[in-house]
Formats: sequence, structure tokens, C-alpha cells
Amino acid sequence: MMKDKHGAMNAERRGTGEQRLTERIAELERRLKEVEAENIVLKELAYQSAKRYEQLKQLAKENDELRRQLLQSPWIEEAGKVDEDERPDSWFFRTLRQENAIMPRPERNKEK
Repeated sequence: MMKDKHGAMNAERRGTGEQRLTERIAELERRLKEVEAENIVLKELAYQSAKRYEQLKQLAKENDELRRQLLQSPWIEEAGKVDEDERPDSWFFRTLRQENAIMPRPERNKEK
């Protein structure tokens, strides 16, 4: 009878150990799927980031080219300084003045 009792206990322990092992394998497989899913997301983010970086590089090149063209444009005075009212970035104010929506600045009238 003792042998039967020990055999049953060993079988129970073996069953418990196998059950724990099966649970551990299931947990590891679940975690592996999570990591694989995270990896897919990270790869997509890396791809998008690289694509955005290339877009930014291209925009920087275009910006540099536009600045170069701007410096060579007739907006620049001979002395190399820009009249504040004639700066390319003040097109809004020039347009308003042309439409007589705003009065020219008095200091401009004094110069002319």
C-alpha cells in the first residue's frame, strides 16, 4: 500500500509539474505573439519615421533653394538690405496698401 501511495503522489507531482510546464509554455507563446505584434508596429513606425525624415530633408533642400532665389530676386536692394515694407514676407501689408485698405506709414512718405 505504501508503494501505491508513493506512486500516486509521484504521479500527482508529475501531473502538477506537467500542468505548470504547459501553463508556462502557453504564457511564453502568448508573450511571443505580443512581442511579434509590437515588432510589427515598431517596424511600421521606423518606416514612417524614415519616410518623414526624407521628406524633411527634401523640404530643407527646397527651402535653401527658395532662400537662394529670394536673395537673387529684385526685392533685395542694391546695398544688400531689404526695405521693411518691401520684404517678401510682408506681401499681406503691400496688398492692403495697394488696395488702399491701410494708410502708408508716415516715415515712408518722408523718404519719397
